[in-house]
Amino acid sequence: MERWRENWSVASWRDFLSAGETESELAAIRQCTHTGRPLGTKEFVKELEEMTRRQLAPRKGGRRAKLVTDPRQEPLEFDC
Repeated sequence: MERWRENWSVASWRDFLSAGETESELAAIRQCTHTGRPLGTKEFVKELEEMTRRQLAPRKGGRRAKLVTDPRQEPLEFDC
């Protein structure tokens, strides 16, 4: 509670809760509820990933790119 008291008082917390949410905040809450991902800044999500050792942020979609070798290049060989 000490951390909460540093930023809030009972009156300011009551005012914050009575203000409600904006449409964009509601959309973000709904999106994260639908996907099961945490809602917060990139830094917050990264910290959660480090703490839980789990991937939480969405990653790039699709298959990984194939590793294509250029047939015009010859492999280097070293004599040991």
